[in-house]
Amino acid sequence: MNRTILLTGASGGFGRLIAHTLLDHGHRLIATMRDPGGRGGEVAQALAARGATVVAMDVSDDASVDAAIAQATRAAGWPDVVVHNAGIGVHGLQEAFTADDLKRLFDVNLFGVHRVNRALLPTWRERRSGLMVNVSSLLGRITMPFYGPYNASKWALEAS
Repeated sequence: MNRTILLTGASGGFGRLIAHTLLDHGHRLIATMRDPGGRGGEVAQALAARGATVVAMDVSDDASVDAAIAQATRAAGWPDVVVHNAGIGVHGLQEAFTADDLKRLFDVNLFGVHRVNRALLPTWRERRSGLMVNVSSLLGRITMPFYGPYNASKWALEAS
């Protein structure tokens, strides 16, 4: 059964691979990324050429998430599934990270998921249908040296 799927972080890495796989399987894709007209432009054009609806969304910004969900639903219908792929990966010595670095990391990796969920869940609850897929990391289950801040953000996602 084909679904309408909203994918965050579609412009690179796993997101780009997930986007093409979903399109290969006939799903209606809403591909979100921070800068589809700039840095993500080439990927955005390739996905749009394959039939995806490409929408600008910065998961760290409430207004951006709300505007993107509104635009996406007008263009492609209400998503049946959200794949939370947007994220930041970091590693290094603990003392090299500032409090602002940690806030930015959590704002994307944890609070970004929360923002998108808050935009989708009321309608899903009303429809009695919807699926969330969180792309996390093994580092949300085990720890490794030099990955403390990233581990913390993914452990928090696993617990949410």
